[in-house]
Amino acid sequence: MRRSISRGRGARSTAVTLAVAASLASILPAQVAGAGDDDRRAPSPGTPGIGDPYFPLDGNGGYDVREYRLAITYDPATDVLSGVATIDAKATQALSAFNLDLVGLTVRDVQVNERRATFSRAGGELTVVPSRSIAKDASFTTVVRYDGIPQPVIDELGISGFLATDDGALVVGQPDVAATWFPANDHPADAASFRFDITVPAGTEAIANGELTGQRTRQGWTTWSWSAKEPMAPYLATATIGQFDIRSYRAGGIRYWDAVDPDLYINPFSPRSGTQVAYSGDAQASSPSFKRLTRTISVPADGGALSFWALAATEPDWDFLFVEATGADGLPTTLLAPGVTSQSTGASCPDWLAVHPSLGAYQTDAGDGTCLPTGTTGAWHASSGVATEWTQWVVDLAAYAGNDVTVSISYASDPSVQLPGVAIDDIDVPGTVGDTGFEADGDTMDGWTVPGAPDGSDPNGADWAAVGQAGLPRSTGQIIDEAFARQPEIVSFLAGFFGEYPFRTAGGIVDDFDGLGFALENQTRPIYSKDFFGEPVGAASVIVHEYTHQWFGDDVRLARWQDIWLNEGFATYGEWLWAEREGQFTPQDAYDFYAGVPGDDPFWSVVIGDPGPGSLFDGAVYNRGGLTLHALRTEVGDAAFFRIVRTWADRRSGEAVTTAQFIDLAERISGRQLDALFDTWLYTDTKPAF
Repeated sequence: MRRSISRGRGARSTAVTLAVAASLASILPAQVAGAGDDDRRAPSPGTPGIGDPYFPLDGNGGYDVREYRLAITYDPATDVLSGVATIDAKATQALSAFNLDLVGLTVRDVQVNERRATFSRAGGELTVVPSRSIAKDASFTTVVRYDGIPQPVIDELGISGFLATDDGALVVGQPDVAATWFPANDHPADAASFRFDITVPAGTEAIANGELTGQRTRQGWTTWSWSAKEPMAPYLATATIGQFDIRSYRAGGIRYWDAVDPDLYINPFSPRSGTQVAYSGDAQASSPSFKRLTRTISVPADGGALSFWALAATEPDWDFLFVEATGADGLPTTLLAPGVTSQSTGASCPDWLAVHPSLGAYQTDAGDGTCLPTGTTGAWHASSGVATEWTQWVVDLAAYAGNDVTVSISYASDPSVQLPGVAIDDIDVPGTVGDTGFEADGDTMDGWTVPGAPDGSDPNGADWAAVGQAGLPRSTGQIIDEAFARQPEIVSFLAGFFGEYPFRTAGGIVDDFDGLGFALENQTRPIYSKDFFGEPVGAASVIVHEYTHQWFGDDVRLARWQDIWLNEGFATYGEWLWAEREGQFTPQDAYDFYAGVPGDDPFWSVVIGDPGPGSLFDGAVYNRGGLTLHALRTEVGDAAFFRIVRTWADRRSGEAVTTAQFIDLAERISGRQLDALFDTWLYTDTKPAF
């Protein structure tokens, strides 16, 4: 998983199941892992949780799932989902009852081995009591019929889960999203094969994991059948529904299915009038910018207003468009544009005050991770987000009546993801005649200048310029297509470090959904927020991140959520390796950069080897996870390091793993005692010595 704007073959299923059982034995309570060692023990209920200390009721004890067969019907007009979940499992103890995870939805009927079972609900637990107890090691089949309107998960990370869209549903999230749309043993320690039959109104597409095995239409409804044979953690399953362009192709022995919402090919960027506009310039991946379009205006004695039209695509809550004004007193402020701006300081502040110190004139660190919308000289008024049509800004200059005022139409971004940026057209300046349309008429800029970033901010990689249609951003869909075309190249690159790609199929999904703040490594078919596709460099980087997860996080998965760094640290390091290949920066450059982060920065306070459930996806888990791997590489040398990485992916293929197992492997291959290194990088809340 990543903030916006994550080998086993079918023939190995027995080995995979044994490996899961072995992994569970190391983390589950004795009642779960050891129950039934005496075959004469009387049947008892399986535990309502699998034993993860972070999420005590996630997953369930007493059985291992072998396969989920999900037959669901979804009507986008009503958001009602009707499902029949058939779950094949093996008992790991003699069971008198067992639990499944299911949140909301109405259960109509439960059968176990073709006999009706009794059931009860409490919170997210569905307790099933079969008519006959289940012997230890016995295989059994549970069928649950259910329906209802799935509800999204809303937490400190934002919104995820089963998300209703304008034409269907987007199913994506972690850690425990599966239970919002089908009954599951909802923990990555228990992976299983999946088969999906998704029935939707004819003319609607349905995309899941694995291979598309069939498609049939009857009486106005189409059923899409998908098969994911390699074991998969339940949270990685998807059934995304809506209008999609689906493209299938084969490359490098892997079958790809890509699905892109056709709305993403609509390009709103074109001049509002005439043939040219002022454009903020191509987005620069992983680079902050502060771009100003500036002019000194002599405001008439009776006042007046500056008006202009803007078409903005800025990362919501992270990047902003605003108007700065500095009068004769030399005290800058930002100006209110009624109906357009707000005083929300978003998610970039307070961190970006160190990146753009001049913003301290309008924002103040509140000391609690947020900012106040006032600063040393003025107040904060700005707009953030993606528009699909031109919006008029009108800012009153009455406070400067009879005087000169220097105004800047400014676009500022944080140091991470950027979207296409901002176009400006048809500026009306009080006291002048005619609009500024940035046309090639001999005075293209009409007095507007481009002074560059203010003091304290890094220079801009690109800046405001008058451009025609050819210089404006392409559609998001075009950038997605170019990025997805690199998937086989990315897989081949990563395989050079990690070994053979672990699955038969691959691909990606992008929906035109506002507010999805992340990408997720759904097995064989990652799902991406559209906001990652503002420019090609960042788009490729997030694809690398999610494909690295196919090895680390999907195939080699977590036995407990505490070890999330094993997922995100490897995915981050995959990005760094790709950046080196692309000539952007090296892993050592990243290491050196973080060496410069002060020791009192909150970045160092997260104990990434045990971050707590509330900090699973903290940025430190990602980047300090990558730093941990680079510290290991520095300690043991390249040959040993890459042998460790490749062996980890190969020997633990299809297994649920822990940090202790990774450390043991690293020590055996390197021949070194590494406790001090890992204690320092994983289990301390202070800055390590670089």
